[in-house]
Amino acid sequence: MAETIYDIAVIGGGPAGLSAALTGRIRNKNIALFEHMDFSLKLQKAHLVDNYIGLPQVTGKGLMQQMSAHCLAHNPELIKEKVVNIFPGDEFFTVATPKNVYQARAVIIASGVVATALFSGERELLGRGVSYCATCDGMFYKEKDVAVISYSQEGEHEANYLGELCRNVYYLPQYKNELGNMRSGIEIIKAKPQSIQGDSQVEKLVTDQGELKVHGVFIIRQSDPVENVLPGLELDGEVIKVNRDMSTSIPGVFAAGDCTGKPWQIAKATGEGLVAVLSAISYLEQADRKSAAPAKD
Repeated sequence: MAETIYDIAVIGGGPAGLSAALTGRIRNKNIALFEHMDFSLKLQKAHLVDNYIGLPQVTGKGLMQQMSAHCLAHNPELIKEKVVNIFPGDEFFTVATPKNVYQARAVIIASGVVATALFSGERELLGRGVSYCATCDGMFYKEKDVAVISYSQEGEHEANYLGELCRNVYYLPQYKNELGNMRSGIEIIKAKPQSIQGDSQVEKLVTDQGELKVHGVFIIRQSDPVENVLPGLELDGEVIKVNRDMSTSIPGVFAAGDCTGKPWQIAKATGEGLVAVLSAISYLEQADRKSAAPAKD
């Protein structure tokens, strides 16, 4: 377990997360920036951005490079790991990744939106055969049959790990990149998943090409449904419900960017990141004053 207790954990390295981390560092806060991808791939795919004030005719990749370089020059603690769970505590939050556990006094969620709709049965069977982390849950499926649905090449590493444990591993890549070095014995299935079915536990994965009888289904997306990462967080439809100061229903947790809803625009994301981190700093200052106040008889 990491010993450092960060002031603020920023989850996501897109425009909102980078904006929050940058201002947090300028305000001399100890910032952990969790970014397991190569910063905002969504923005990097934009051929040309012409509505971000002051930077006309810039490519998405160029804009992302400028944003990330500016932020990282102020030295937040960059942690290239995917956050799979956030647990509130009395004094700090525990932020869990497949590799480590971290602690922070406040959290800013800037993880974007899940690019794909949840599968039928996914939410109902979460924790009963549906998982988002092979490293976390793989041992539960030793000598059993599992399917891995992946929207990025990150899933190949997860499938290879499961291949060491499970009886049969079915890998369903949902991306166009060529497959890397996969373990022998892993069955590659080019099919579109449709639903996950089972009574009290996962029993099968239904695809457009038939059914796979499995005990577990691992779903690897660039970002997981936020309500599964932090249970109890109040949503407004599919996005995080926030107040004007970007605070959420959980004290000490703030949100910014696409995960708070439309418009999905860069200017909106960077502005919300700024507001979120300033609100998080105010939250920390209030907590410090409260702890420093003399106890009443």
